[in-house]
Amino acid sequence: MQVPYSWLKEMLGEAPGPEELAHILTMGGLEVEDVVPWRSADGAAEDTILFTAVTSNRGDLLSMVGTARQAAALLGLDWAPRTYSLPETEKALLGADSVSFGDVKVQVLAPAACPRYSALLIDGVRVGASPDWLRLRLEAAGLRSINNVVDATNYVLWELGQPLHAFDAARITDRHVIVRMANPGEKIVTLDGQERELSDEDLIIADPSGAIALAGVMGGLSTEVTDATTRVLLEAAHFDATTVRRTSLRTGLSTEASYRFERGVDPNLTLPSLARVAEIILQVAGGRIEGPALDIKARDFEPRRLLLRPARCRALLGAKIARSDMATFLCRLGMEVDEASAGDEDAALSVTVPTFRPDIEREVDLIEEVAIVYGYDNIPMTVHGNLKDTGKLTDRQKLERRARALMRQAGLNEAVHFSMMDPADLDRLQLPPDAPERHTVNIANPMSAEASCMRTTLLAGLLWACVNNQNVGVADVALFEVGKVFIPAGESAQPLEPKRVAGVLMGNPFSAEWNLAIGLDFFWLKGLLEQFLCELGVQTEWRRGSHPSFHPGQCAEVCLAGRSIGVAGVLAPAVLEAFDLREKVFAFELDLDAVLDAAETTRAYQPLPKFPPALRDVAVVAPDDDEHCAARLEAAIRAAGGEHLEDVRLFDVFADEAKLGPGRRSLAFHLVWRAPDRTLRDEEVDQLMAKVFGALSAAGAEVRDR
Repeated sequence: MQVPYSWLKEMLGEAPGPEELAHILTMGGLEVEDVVPWRSADGAAEDTILFTAVTSNRGDLLSMVGTARQAAALLGLDWAPRTYSLPETEKALLGADSVSFGDVKVQVLAPAACPRYSALLIDGVRVGASPDWLRLRLEAAGLRSINNVVDATNYVLWELGQPLHAFDAARITDRHVIVRMANPGEKIVTLDGQERELSDEDLIIADPSGAIALAGVMGGLSTEVTDATTRVLLEAAHFDATTVRRTSLRTGLSTEASYRFERGVDPNLTLPSLARVAEIILQVAGGRIEGPALDIKARDFEPRRLLLRPARCRALLGAKIARSDMATFLCRLGMEVDEASAGDEDAALSVTVPTFRPDIEREVDLIEEVAIVYGYDNIPMTVHGNLKDTGKLTDRQKLERRARALMRQAGLNEAVHFSMMDPADLDRLQLPPDAPERHTVNIANPMSAEASCMRTTLLAGLLWACVNNQNVGVADVALFEVGKVFIPAGESAQPLEPKRVAGVLMGNPFSAEWNLAIGLDFFWLKGLLEQFLCELGVQTEWRRGSHPSFHPGQCAEVCLAGRSIGVAGVLAPAVLEAFDLREKVFAFELDLDAVLDAAETTRAYQPLPKFPPALRDVAVVAPDDDEHCAARLEAAIRAAGGEHLEDVRLFDVFADEAKLGPGRRSLAFHLVWRAPDRTLRDEEVDQLMAKVFGALSAAGAEVRDR
């Protein structure tokens, strides 16, 4: 809202400079976004404009009176707004759904959307240009001068915050005003000259011939006040905020009136605003008031009454504020406070909240108002005595950060994608209809078909990142992502949101290609993941695996405590073709929750060994199947090697049908023994090796070259 400083100062009587006042208002909850000088187009007037930003629940601040009230409360001024009344508004004709006087009749057929409608008739007006004081003040507020009658309604809109409308009474059929919901397909030509088709959710002002205004939004062209107008019917109503907003959004019309109705207008302001606008019209356009005002109320609008416990206020704010000061602060904001039991600092205050503050519903809202007037800067910085470990990361959060850091140390860059995915990506990943990833959480109102369900895998987003890199000429890609996937958990239950870690590698792992013949392969990927898991202290087992998204024979399952927690390998050619990727892509996706559950939060210090190791190598020939994989043979060695077996490492795999026979291969292991208190003798190691040979033979492996 544009607030002319001179107008505000005129209301307050005294005020600091514009910049200082802007700071005070901002710290008091009414943000002033900018302070700019203003000069009228004809150079006749100058002013300073404060541009305020009002929150959606503070419609009372969308007026000069509301802004002045807030400023006076913050400045500690003894201030009260001027009251407006006329004999015609003091003795208004009251009705529940219909009221008439003379030849004018007002009828409300939609009380839920219009709980109050007030009108006043002025005859003998002379429509023309507005005087300079009125025109210049409106221009400073950012409004265009139209004529003296319409300008008067806009002036009161800005001054009091009550939207008003002036009808040419002679152009209202039978002088019968009907407030009703529109008929489907009904049309109206609004003041901007546009014909608009209405729906049955639009509230309109009508006469027997049809719609003459969009209630709370814009008037109709058929009853516009022109130079020929002599008889004016003034409208001041209280319209339902939701109804006005629905019409404003559907028609694309956002006006100063709709902006205020959407944020809340005081329902008891209709008659005072009619008195004020009539006063101005009589001054600038002449005429006479014809009869009493007409006022239709579906119900009485009583102020809300709340209790404020001073002890509770002090506890929430952490400030020692006197009970009497709390009462004073609230009174400055236009509330009435009963200060009974004045001698008791903890006695509750009975507060009557005026109807222009519908945002104050509970005791805590009153406490917030006390804090605003008291000043946030005056509230001491305190920390509650029961708070512990505030601002610290949990062990789980530390582990997750460690996991991300390990991925970065391995040369991968972190990617972050949206949690939504395109269901077509599941087809691109070659997933069959019964794949677990096919069970998705669908979005009720998706922004697009490409984001219509929640993701069940991280791989799709990472592969699209590969595509984007490929399309801009980046051939070497190393990315990882840590994020949630979403798994349905039944009709009414919230979906499960496990965390995964996934990655993709494409191109050359080295930044310099000269003199380097090593490229990406499965073992590079396996080594990367083994290093990642080892640094977290997680012991896993690798098994041959199969997955529809991965190349047959080049895929492995990563197992933890006998349970598969993920898959790694080379993506299938069909997947690469579906994503239009020209290079081989190595990928993995692991259950990060399972990894972190098994991770070590602390590490024990291991001193450097004092004695030399005993080294041995052993080679075996075994069937090339899962029962005789390297991991199981290594487990057999460790089980037989005794407590001093420090390390077992596979260092060679050899397959030759001519030498070893079909379906057989040779595996060579390097073994390290070391005792913490002595150098092991050859005799001891030989005995241990004999046990290892026996364990390997029992496992179905033939020991070579003993």
